[in-house]
Amino acid sequence: MNVHVNTNDYEFSHGKQPRGYGSWAFFFVRHADVNTAFWHQGSYAEARKAAQEEAKRRGFDEVFVGS
Repeated sequence: MNVHVNTNDYEFSHGKQPRGYGSWAFFFVRHADVNTAFWHQGSYAEARKAAQEEAKRRGFDEVFVGS
C-alpha cells in the first residue's frame, strides 16, 4: 500500500514545500487535534518516511503534514 503525503496545509501556511530539519508533525486525519499528531525529529525526508510507515501500520493511505 502506498501512502500519499499531503502537504497542502503546510504549503498554504508557509508558502513553500516542507524541507529541512526540525520537529515534524503528521496527522492521519485532516485537521485533527494536535494531541493526536505523530511527531518525528530530524530531516523532513526522514520524518516523511517514518510517517508513511506509521500510516501503513495504522491502516491509513494518506498522511497530512502539520502546518
